[in-house]
Amino acid sequence: MIAAALEGVTVSILPYAATLQPEHLSKPPEAGLLLGYIGMLTAILLANIVNRGLSADRSFRIRKPFIVSLWGGAFLAMIFLFQGVFRFSPDNTLNVMLRAACSLACSTLILLFVYRWVVRKVPALAIEFTWQRSVQRIVDTSMWPPVVYLAVYEAIALPIIEIVRNVDQYRFLAGLLLGLSAGALAGAVVVAIYNALSRSCLRTGLALIVEREA
Repeated sequence: MIAAALEGVTVSILPYAATLQPEHLSKPPEAGLLLGYIGMLTAILLANIVNRGLSADRSFRIRKPFIVSLWGGAFLAMIFLFQGVFRFSPDNTLNVMLRAACSLACSTLILLFVYRWVVRKVPALAIEFTWQRSVQRIVDTSMWPPVVYLAVYEAIALPIIEIVRNVDQYRFLAGLLLGLSAGALAGAVVVAIYNALSRSCLRTGLALIVEREA
C-alpha cells in the first residue's frame, strides 16, 4: 500500500515537474528531489495514520517524517540522474526495464553508503521509528538485498509509469492511476519474491541494525 501511495503521488505530479516528451528519456534530478520529498512525506503520513488504530504494543510509527523525506528526495534525484546515464537503444520495454534496474541499483548502493556515513556523523539525520513503545534508530542495513530487490521493483514499475508520456489529457489522473498500479504490482511481486527467498536463504533477507533510545 505504501509503495502504491508513493508512486501514485510522485507520478501524478511528474508531468508538471519534468519534460516527458518521448525524445527526452531522462528527468531532471531537481524534479526528483521535489517529487521524492513530497511522495515520501505523503506515504509516511499515510502509514502513520493507518497504524494509529493499532494497540500500543503493536503500533509502528515513523518519527521525524520531514527528515526522512529528505532521504526520499535525495534517492529519487539520484534515480533520475542515473536514468539519464543508462540510456539503451532502442527504447523498448526490455531496455526500459534494464535502465530502471541499473539506475535503482546504483542509486541504492550510493544512498546506503552515504546514509551509513552521515548517521555516524550526524545521528539526528537517522531514520527513526517507534515500535512497541520503543523508539529505535536505523544506523546500518544490509547492502545487497535492498539493491537487488529495489532494482527488481523498479524494473517492473517503470514500464508502467512511462506510459504517462503518451497521455496528452488528464495527466494528473493518469499519473495517479499508473503510479498506484505500478507500485501495487511491483510491490506485490517483490514481497512475494522476498518471502520465498528469505525463508530458504537467510542471506537474501533484509537486515537492519538499530539503536534504541535510552
